[in-house]
Amino acid sequence: MSPKRYKLLQGRVRKAKMMKMNGLLLYVLALATSAAVADTESGLVGYWKLRGDCKDYSGKGNDGISHGVDFRSSREARFDGRRSCIEVPNAPSLQLGSRSFTVSAWIKCECGTAQVVGDIVGKYDPDLRKGINFHVSASAPGYSSVSDARNVHFGIDNAVEGQWVDCGRPRPENSLISTLIVYKGTLYTGIADALDPQNACHMYAYAGGQKWNDCGRVGDNRKTVSVMSVCVHQGELYVGTGTWNYLNLEPYGHPSVYRYEGGARWRDCGLTTPGKRITSLASFQGELYASDDAAWIYRYQRDNDWIACGKVPEYKVLSMMSYQGGLYGGASTMIHRYAGGTNWDIVAKFQPQDICQVHCLGVCGGQLYAGTWERGRIMRYDGNNQWIACGDTGATTDTVIRGGRPSYNNEINDLTVYNGKMYAGVIPKGEVWRYDGGQKTTLVKRLVNNANYSPRSHLSWRRVPCMTVFQGRLFCGTSTANGAADANLTDESGKVFSWEAGKCVSYDDDLGAAWRHLVAVREESRLKLYVDGKLTATSSSFDGTKYDISNDRPLLIGFGAEDYFHGSMRDVRFYSRELKDSEIQALYEQENDATLPQRR
Repeated sequence: MSPKRYKLLQGRVRKAKMMKMNGLLLYVLALATSAAVADTESGLVGYWKLRGDCKDYSGKGNDGISHGVDFRSSREARFDGRRSCIEVPNAPSLQLGSRSFTVSAWIKCECGTAQVVGDIVGKYDPDLRKGINFHVSASAPGYSSVSDARNVHFGIDNAVEGQWVDCGRPRPENSLISTLIVYKGTLYTGIADALDPQNACHMYAYAGGQKWNDCGRVGDNRKTVSVMSVCVHQGELYVGTGTWNYLNLEPYGHPSVYRYEGGARWRDCGLTTPGKRITSLASFQGELYASDDAAWIYRYQRDNDWIACGKVPEYKVLSMMSYQGGLYGGASTMIHRYAGGTNWDIVAKFQPQDICQVHCLGVCGGQLYAGTWERGRIMRYDGNNQWIACGDTGATTDTVIRGGRPSYNNEINDLTVYNGKMYAGVIPKGEVWRYDGGQKTTLVKRLVNNANYSPRSHLSWRRVPCMTVFQGRLFCGTSTANGAADANLTDESGKVFSWEAGKCVSYDDDLGAAWRHLVAVREESRLKLYVDGKLTATSSSFDGTKYDISNDRPLLIGFGAEDYFHGSMRDVRFYSRELKDSEIQALYEQENDATLPQRR
């Protein structure tokens, strides 16, 4: 046992005796036994205590450079979620090649959701798609904003692409997967239509393989046939309803927002709106917001009690997103930011000949992006109402002449970050595209093989309307253009597919806003993720020789491929070896000073 650990244990024994707590004394003695056989110091190439500074205490000289991190507390470092992070310059000791490694950190996420929570540690080269990604995120399906449930994703990559897997169609005649969301360790999806209206507007839970379990109809109005939007807010799953099929909006049932009560039970939260669809849901700063296709936004107070938060000057609000303390809404040619009360500021106004609809919003690399129609163009927000074009996706050569000018058919329905890169779900050919920086976009996969596709027939178009990360994989839903029920589906519409870029594992439950100990382990041919000393996820095996992750980028603490971290952090460790279960448990116990007095 090292002198440092021996001194630590002696102090805890003295503390236990002073408190005259026999149970705690037995705990400390047991800890001494386990610590004697667990070595948590060998192999350290970086140890940033973050207790007043960002120096490296491993002896390797990998001191960090603070960019706006708050070190006023002597016990933790605070990250503002906007610009603060720690940069550790690249060094030979941080070049791990294809060897094993371990990353350990104590984190405390900020309460409420004002943005994506952000990255814990990243050492990733986006140009080479090579390195480490370790971050806290939340499920954000299609048009809705991020949930306030905090999931953990850990991945490595060396530009390795896996095989796409068919995860089935929840209902045979359903042609549209309208939503995908992770809730309490389970993946859920909503459907848009069915031949019998009573079978429409159902939610399903993924049961593995190609099996989906029916979670019941959301609402009993047979004229409301589609699940339109979903969001996890304060530990509950909420669903907005409506009618996806834009060719059959009349007569329509009155849409509302529902809360899941388990099994097949759904409670109507009593939203009354002039719209025909609840297009988007958002959890923002502890409140639940809903938008509709009549351009109104509402805030939930309690069941049957909603506050109108204003109407934007366009015909509908398609999507919402929490970003760096603001709630943004995308409509047709404009993007708005909530200013309180019933006021919305305009932060973007596009030219209709270039962008006539903003379908989705997403966050990547600490910046806000918009996915648009009709060129399938990705737009990046650079502040002060400035937006930069970042390349087009979709079938850019397939045009028709409308109004004397070429008209494109490309529409981005979702933007999602997965293992270091941002992906777009695109109409008209049911494709997934990857954003590779600058103006570069890359086609990853056409998921729907429709032999009858024609740029002149919108009913032949196919979508990828929603994506999310679950069990370390990217899950994507597919659809026809309008999502109408069809008893004779001949292509892959209405299905869910999953895919792996590199190797990734995830913790698919909510971390909450308390201190949590996270450990990411790369063994030779497997990834593992631990939460509070317990193994929570293990990847499938892989050929370790394919994953040389060395790159010349700096190691970043509190920033990475997705966003700036929002919360507190301490005791970040980086090992050039894999830690065993006993070592991880000992590390959790010896650094858990804040909770030690509560163990009785």
